[in-house]
Amino acid sequence: MTVAWTPWQKLAFRLLFTVGGGILILSVYGNLGLSVVFHPLLQALANLGSFVVRGEGAHLDIAGAADSLAAWCYHLGWILVALFITAVWTVLDRRRPDYRGLAALLHVFARFGLAISMLVYGLAKFIPAQMAYMRLPGYQIQMVGDVSSMNVLWGFMGASDPYTMAAGAVELASGALLLWRRTWLLGALLAVFAMGQVFLLNLCYDVPVKLVSGQLLIVAIAITAPYWRSLARVVLRGETPQPVTARLRRTGTAVKFVIAAAAVVLAATGGAITLRQINDRQSDVDGVWSATSFTVDGRPATLDQVSPAPWTNIAITDRDGDYTSVVTQVPAGYVTVYDYEMQDDRLQLKQTETDTAIVLRFRQDEPDRLTLTGTVDGKEIEGHYQRRYLQRSESHFRLIQPEVEQNPAARLP
Repeated sequence: MTVAWTPWQKLAFRLLFTVGGGILILSVYGNLGLSVVFHPLLQALANLGSFVVRGEGAHLDIAGAADSLAAWCYHLGWILVALFITAVWTVLDRRRPDYRGLAALLHVFARFGLAISMLVYGLAKFIPAQMAYMRLPGYQIQMVGDVSSMNVLWGFMGASDPYTMAAGAVELASGALLLWRRTWLLGALLAVFAMGQVFLLNLCYDVPVKLVSGQLLIVAIAITAPYWRSLARVVLRGETPQPVTARLRRTGTAVKFVIAAAAVVLAATGGAITLRQINDRQSDVDGVWSATSFTVDGRPATLDQVSPAPWTNIAITDRDGDYTSVVTQVPAGYVTVYDYEMQDDRLQLKQTETDTAIVLRFRQDEPDRLTLTGTVDGKEIEGHYQRRYLQRSESHFRLIQPEVEQNPAARLP
């Protein structure tokens, strides 16, 4: 005999169906290309949500950043509409014993949307095109500190086609498994792990698709939720492979946790010390410096000068421990790395221990100005530098993406 749902269960399902089903259609399926069809509705919802929280409308650019303020507003707008629909539905349909048929329909609809999304995203990596633009010359010439957090992630993925293809294969397999009734649960579990990682990467590397990836993760978790208890029983059975005495078991448990605790303490201490050393600037010369002028034997250096080539950029790392170096960059972009010792107002540079030291005197008239003088390759050099603030500092953890003009250069740096 089928047990009727309680009033609270029915109300909860109506909310899930209206809010969740609407977001599935508007956002998850919209992300698959239907947003062009939904655009008038999405714009109206964005205006509604924006008027509630800001007192004014919001322009929704469906070709722009997916996490724009307008995108968040249209989600809020739909939630408000869904609450009204739920209230009307509750008044008109209070006598229905349950919504099992609608629940099954919502499950299939969610599973299919997740499957298609995983196939689309998986193919974008399995055919390694999604991050391939990071190999274009415009991205290759950038200084690492100027590369946005998103492009750091994209560059990491795009640098290795095999790794990108392997990540795509996992998403492809998840999407394919979700299409069949016998294998959908395995596909959904794969999607939980795959989209959990994608969402975390998008969140921490400021990739402007946090809403969509987060929704796909929620869908994957939601459709597997009825099986969590059974999966937990399998995972947490904790059976001992063979019988042991109580004393031996207690001794083994104590030794196990003592060793694990010692390993954790040692690793945490080492990590904390290393992090402090890396972040602890020892002097004002530490930083990246860009040349404002550079002379060789009293004459301005030319771009084609070979020995010594002008140092257009210098990076001085003066941190605690072993984190010390001077890196020079010439106009062609090549860099040379030196170990150094600092004595009063002098830097002694060596590439290897057996090299003759290059002795440079430095002077700072202001914290953001640096002058270097000395002898390099038998010639007197003098370089005047200003501190260079790198653009990475403008890329940070954020949920709402700023509006940017969409053009070929919009993703640079």
